[in-house]
Amino acid sequence: MNIFTCSLAGLTTPYKSTSDTLFMIKYIIVATVFLFLLWGISKYLTKKQFVGIRNKNMKVIERVAITNDKYLFLVELDGIHYMISSDKNGMRLIDKREHLNIESSKSIEPQSGAFFEQLKTSISKRDSQKNTKDSKDDSN
Repeated sequence: MNIFTCSLAGLTTPYKSTSDTLFMIKYIIVATVFLFLLWGISKYLTKKQFVGIRNKNMKVIERVAITNDKYLFLVELDGIHYMISSDKNGMRLIDKREHLNIESSKSIEPQSGAFFEQLKTSISKRDSQKNTKDSKDDSN
């Protein structure tokens, strides 16, 4: 501690500069080893926690956000499906089903339907108007 106070005060230290350098090197090495030790412990605990999660019988099949703080959950526990709502005040059981046929989610084609057809039409109109305007500007 005396090394730091003397160097902060700008006073000459009774220690040689080589001992200050060796102290700083030792300090950096100890700090690095300590950080690696903390990193290793956190990795171990995280891995241990995930192993515990995988062994559980509960699965969240689907989660749908209704608003920023309201959600619907479809949860499976021991072959029974539960529909649960969640908000900032707590969670509530909506429904419980023993046998629920869940279809795998079908991939939705992103460019199908009436909305996308109108969107394509408006984009193509805008592009054609832009191209005709650019060609008129080039001719002038």
